[in-house]
Amino acid sequence: MGGESVFDKKHVEPSAMGDVEGLLEHFNLPPAVIGYIRRNKRMIQVIVAAVLITVVALALYDSYRQKRIEQATSALTIALQKAGDDKEKALRTVAAEFAGTTSARWAEVELAHLAMAGSKFKEAAEQYHRIRSDLGTSDPLYALTVFGFAQAKEAGHEYDEASAAYQELKDIDGYQAIGSTGVARILETRGNTDKAIETLTTYLATLADKGPTDPGKRVIEDKIARLKVKQ
Repeated sequence: MGGESVFDKKHVEPSAMGDVEGLLEHFNLPPAVIGYIRRNKRMIQVIVAAVLITVVALALYDSYRQKRIEQATSALTIALQKAGDDKEKALRTVAAEFAGTTSARWAEVELAHLAMAGSKFKEAAEQYHRIRSDLGTSDPLYALTVFGFAQAKEAGHEYDEASAAYQELKDIDGYQAIGSTGVARILETRGNTDKAIETLTTYLATLADKGPTDPGKRVIEDKIARLKVKQ
């Protein structure tokens, strides 16, 4: 036969089969590689062990996290089915025990809604503000908490802060109507009817592509007509 094939196994004494260095030669590794592994055997063992530990730890954490999310979702669903004080207590439990999850955040929003329903406007405003502070503007809950904050401040007759919140909503997709009508309503409450009409007219101009029977457009037109009667 021709020259030695790289697939031909070298003879290794039985007594050396359990030895790592013998196995290196058994696998026909290049001498330079064998030398490097021999010199850094301890370091390589540590690195391999660290990698294995990391992989296992990440797998366990992912499993734990997924289970926690499922538990939080279940707890929130049960809490929302309750009523009165039992509902509030259950929501607070979800918010505390599953902090950091989406379910916990929704529980906090629901607690703010309950405060509003109970005419606890200051408490509701503080809750909405606290939640909003932890959210990015792209989060779906952001606009909802701004709206809740605006309503709470308006209900508590804190019109400057309410108006600022409604003003912010005017620039958020899907909330332009709420923001514009909110600002106009506060202007009307303060007796500034002309400015309220101007605010609604400006928003109405953005609906130019809507048909005359569009419900949203007709609501704004009706509000403007009502305000003009008061002039």
